[in-house]
Parts: sequence; C-alpha cells; structure tokens
Amino acid sequence: MIRAFVRIMVRTQSLPIAFAVLASVLCAFVRPAHADSQSYQYEVEHPTFGQIGTYTNTVDESGGRTHVESVLQIAVRLLGIVVYRQDATRSEDWRNGRLVAFHGVTTTNGTRVDVSGEARGDAFVITTPDGTTLAPADVRTSNPWSPSILSAHVMMSTKSGRIENVRISGGGEMPVTLHGKTRLLHQYLIDGQKRGVVWLDDRGVPTAFKLWEDGTPIQLVLTSPAVPLRQTAVRTR
Repeated sequence: MIRAFVRIMVRTQSLPIAFAVLASVLCAFVRPAHADSQSYQYEVEHPTFGQIGTYTNTVDESGGRTHVESVLQIAVRLLGIVVYRQDATRSEDWRNGRLVAFHGVTTTNGTRVDVSGEARGDAFVITTPDGTTLAPADVRTSNPWSPSILSAHVMMSTKSGRIENVRISGGGEMPVTLHGKTRLLHQYLIDGQKRGVVWLDDRGVPTAFKLWEDGTPIQLVLTSPAVPLRQTAVRTR
C-alpha cells in the first residue's frame, strides 16, 4: 500500500500540462473594445484520478490581431487530501498570424514560474528563470487554441518557455470516443520531446487533445459549445 502511494505521488508530480496545457497579465496591445470573443472550456482527465480540473481558452479577435487568455486549475486528491495542485494564467498576442507577445505564470505545489516573450525583428525572445532564449519568428505555443498550431516546426512550452523542434502529421478522420459519444474527428500527431494528439472537428475547432508523460495520458475534452473562430484567428504563415 505504501509503495503504491509513493508511485502515485511520483507520477502526479510530473503531470503533463504543456498543452495544455497554461494566460495572464501582460499584453503587447490594448484589447479592442469591440473584439469578437469566444471561450473554450475543457475538462482535464487523468486515467487514474478522473476529472482533475479545467482549462479555458478565451480568444478575442479584431482585424489582424488576436488575444488569447488561458486559465488552468488542477487539483489531484487522494483520500480527500490534495497531493498535487497546479494553477496557471497565460496570455498570447498574435498579429497577422505571428506571435508577438506572451506572458505566463504557473504555480505548481506552491512553486511559481514566470515566462515572458516578445517579438524582436526576425526572432521571438523568451525570458525564463533559466535565462533568455531566441526562437524563430514563426514559433508556435504549446496551446492548441486554433489550427495554426498545425503549421508548427518549432514550439514553445507555455509552462517552462523551453523551445523544441516538432513534427506534426496526420489530418485524416478517425472515430474518437469522448464522454461516451463517438465522433469522426481530424486527428493530428505531434512528435517532439513529448508525444501529443490534437483532434479538430470539420470547422477547425480543437475538440480534444492529449499528451503523454512517463506513459500517462492526460486528456482535455471540450465541454463548452464548439464555435469556430473567424479566419483571421487561424491564419497560418
């Protein structure tokens, strides 16, 4: 019993929240008063502990500018005691399909990590507690808020700010069972330091996504109405 408890504790300490993963306080622009806004809320599901939290993307669009705010709230309980907690707020600002500003705060079991970034010339400059990193101008975040992530070849973790090369494949329709209902969704595989899957409906709405770490799949499933974004928000470079 004690050994099993220890194994569960270790696994919860490495819960993958990269996608999700995740929106915040600093923006590069003042948000337009008449921007179109759409909110997407997901349930975070763990194969052992069940529903452990929520993740919300709120997308505001105006012209060629898009502002994305993400809020993550996770609490894993064992015998009624919280053994793992993670809260995150993050913001992304995009202009004509390019990431121009990012700021995120992630607090895991009381430990806070701040990540920020801004576009400078032909690069995106990322600042983390470990220092400063230069990413290419077309870097994408690990937050699948729109189909634009599918054009990524370099991705920035919204949790740590680390960048990695990724390969994205697929796009064909697959039967996927979510909350007891089977639907045909477009499946995309993401190969990088962590393996991921994103499922989109025919309108390009991210309906669910999954990430594995140490063999444990964490799945996020859309629970709010699946309303597609305008074309300006999903423009790819």
